[in-house]
Amino acid sequence: MNRFATFVGRRGHRSCNLGLDDDEESQLSRPSTSPSNSIANSQIDFDVDSNLNSRFTHQSSPTEFQEGNTQLQCDYNSDGSREQARYAFNYSTQDDDEESQISTHCGTTNISNRHRRARNDDEDASSRGSKPSIESATRLPVSTIHIPALVTSILVSISAPDILFYGLLYAGFDLKRQQANNEKRRVDWFKSFYGVEPSTVSPIFDDLRNEYPDINFKVALMTMQWLFLYPTYPVLSGQWKWCEEFIGAKVIDYGNKFAFIGRRKIVFVLKHKVQIGRTVDCTTFMVFEMRLDPSSKWFDYKTHSCGLKYEFCLAIYEDRVVWMNGPVAPSIHDITVFRGGDADEDVEDRDQDALYFQLEEGEMCIADSGYSGEPSKCLLAKDEHPQELKELAARAKNRQETFHWRLKAFNILGGRFRHGKNTKHRMELHKIVVEAVVGIIQYDFENGHPPFKV
Repeated sequence: MNRFATFVGRRGHRSCNLGLDDDEESQLSRPSTSPSNSIANSQIDFDVDSNLNSRFTHQSSPTEFQEGNTQLQCDYNSDGSREQARYAFNYSTQDDDEESQISTHCGTTNISNRHRRARNDDEDASSRGSKPSIESATRLPVSTIHIPALVTSILVSISAPDILFYGLLYAGFDLKRQQANNEKRRVDWFKSFYGVEPSTVSPIFDDLRNEYPDINFKVALMTMQWLFLYPTYPVLSGQWKWCEEFIGAKVIDYGNKFAFIGRRKIVFVLKHKVQIGRTVDCTTFMVFEMRLDPSSKWFDYKTHSCGLKYEFCLAIYEDRVVWMNGPVAPSIHDITVFRGGDADEDVEDRDQDALYFQLEEGEMCIADSGYSGEPSKCLLAKDEHPQELKELAARAKNRQETFHWRLKAFNILGGRFRHGKNTKHRMELHKIVVEAVVGIIQYDFENGHPPFKV
């Protein structure tokens, strides 16, 4: 049985054909068991009437991003009988101008009457042997029109169970599917969309809320999905129900927020002073061609495409990223990035912010052959070294490469970065993204997923 519905909101009045079957409608009437205990109570009223129209009335507080009571009334025909059911469940309404801007119309679109009129015209046309109307030939079948039963909600809790529940809810896993699967499966689902487990997201959101009290955790989750899966804005718009202009501005804004808390995690000083306490290496990420600055300096010989190079330094005996430098052109050699200039340049003329000048006297970094030329600062394994030292260097370098792999597990770094209006803008945005991803991985190190021990 088809249902027709009218949605009345703060910004206008709208009607549409729900096209729900009995199973989908029965899901509407099922009470929710949301795990959040800080969510406002709302109520749904179902009134079965003798006509074909169903009316959904949404009333909420005009205050943006606040909790409020919401009432949903349904009148529909079911064999001429009248029934009434009332269900209460917990959720928090998101009544905000940012989401309402996807509604470009403020008026009434009576699809139910138009559908009924077109259907009658088709029946008359078929009885006369003539062709159906153009409207009926071009309109979508009722069975393909789907309106989710989920009322828009906002995540207000930073506990790992709530983040898991709402993260999967936003990803398309409804309450029934979540209840039917164990926690391990649900956590795997969550990681497939956001890159890390909810236990890692919880402290990230805690620090974001402390730094930015007006943070919207739903937008933060969308930004994490953008970083991990790197979908296009239309794909995000279809899932998160925001327009592409809003999404484009928000993912950059929240990417900056993630990068800010990520930079605070990068501290160069070690907890315990040791002579060989760090590893260093460079890696290159692919980007779109620098069309306003075409040059062979952007060519990366490993990927045979345009790229940007970064230098990373990890603590050997701590689970920490202690240094990040970049972006630079891939044609610049690793040892040149380390020194802050060419070997023939005077030390005073080099970049004093380079890693070379951050190491104290006697401190050394384990590095690969790309750093040969600075024996006082970089330790390269050689045949004459003791076996224990060579094994330590090998494991430390493998650990560094594992970190690079974890960076590129985020598609925004593992794939080709496409943002940026010009060369400078692209490099600025790419650095923000790298800092955000490094910060997320550092939080993951601290919450149960550290790199392997050397």
